[in-house]
Amino acid sequence: MRHYLLALCLLFTGPVLLNASPAPDVQAHDLRIATPWPAQNAIIMMLGYGDNIVGTSMVAKQIPLFRQMLPHIDDVPVIGTTGGNEVNAEQILSLQTDILFIHDGIRIAQQDALVQAGVRILTFKANGIQALRDRVKRTGDALGAQAGEKARRYDNYFQDNIRRVQQRLLNVPEPARLRVYHSMGNPLYTSGRPSLNQDWMDLAGAINVAENWFSSHSNTNGEVALEQIIAADPQVIIAMNDRDAQHIRHSPQWQTVDAVRNERVYTNPRGMFWWCRETSEEALQFLWLATVLYPEQFSDINMTNETADFYREFYGIILTPQQIAGILQPE
Repeated sequence: MRHYLLALCLLFTGPVLLNASPAPDVQAHDLRIATPWPAQNAIIMMLGYGDNIVGTSMVAKQIPLFRQMLPHIDDVPVIGTTGGNEVNAEQILSLQTDILFIHDGIRIAQQDALVQAGVRILTFKANGIQALRDRVKRTGDALGAQAGEKARRYDNYFQDNIRRVQQRLLNVPEPARLRVYHSMGNPLYTSGRPSLNQDWMDLAGAINVAENWFSSHSNTNGEVALEQIIAADPQVIIAMNDRDAQHIRHSPQWQTVDAVRNERVYTNPRGMFWWCRETSEEALQFLWLATVLYPEQFSDINMTNETADFYREFYGIILTPQQIAGILQPE
């Protein structure tokens, strides 16, 4: 039995110290799931629990394909976080949440009150390929046997894509690897090593021009000077957003960059979420990038077919040609 009213009182009377978060005593199909982590919504949906999301993020609610495939998300409340990246426990309780998924950069005020109410809190590491794969598996295990089995199938698929790419990259010698710049959020914002972006570039056989730009910083991402990008002269630019890709292509300040001169500025695919971010679609990101960078070695890989197969197999949806085009060339 959940102790919802008691927990609301505890929010104002003080914490109860418990050592673990008990699993909710509800049937799987009745689970009420909340997460302020935008990309986690896509993973939950892939594992068959999209309809169980009762608290989400504003970013997730704005992704066109996610909204199209999960119409009720428009009516799901947004879980707010403070400037200190802190989740409001009272709001989580008001949603009668069974499971709360967060990353380790999010704090929860009066977490013990949530635990006392029976809310299971799963906290994950972020910003790395292995962390993402582990998160999918742990999320699947938390959601039940069927979700756990799908998570394992997904991980096998992920590993097989790594194998396929590595096999073809044997035909691309190190001196022929291309220099790549990835913008995220704005044209001058990027990331180095270690990071999720660095990981998928490594898997795709790319040389991240920003790899060592943040080695003396506490964070491995941030805004850089345009002059630094120009000096690195990337041969390919991958922009997370189409508006940034358009800016880079047409801005006079960028015209001397190799990627701009040779028309190799691309917008990153976006499906249920941006493939380059913390989503299950990351399994396609490095495969797609490898086909962009080394088309001759990957001529047998058709990303239209790969995309259709992935969403059918793991999301249970059959995409139209127009939807696939919208994923691979988002606007």
